[in-house]
Amino acid sequence: MLFIAVLGVTLLNGFVSPAVPVVFLLSPVWMPEFAPRSAIAVFYGTSLIVSVATLVLSGVPAALFERVSGRQQSDVVSMLVWLGAAILLTLPGLA
Repeated sequence: MLFIAVLGVTLLNGFVSPAVPVVFLLSPVWMPEFAPRSAIAVFYGTSLIVSVATLVLSGVPAALFERVSGRQQSDVVSMLVWLGAAILLTLPGLA
């Protein structure tokens, strides 16, 4: 259930992040040639890129926490660390 919350927060960040305009402007770099160049397609791709980047970056503190604490498997505490990191990455877009 906590992973679904992490996914929801990262999806929210994909829409409100201050990085969205930057990634949108860099669309000629990351957008494939066969994809449609409509603004809505570029915006959806931008949102997806920012969401996945938030998911990956917010997982780093959780992985470091697991490594430092000696946990062999993820548990509720490490998922809460992951959720907290995702929320911290989303806060600049909500302000």
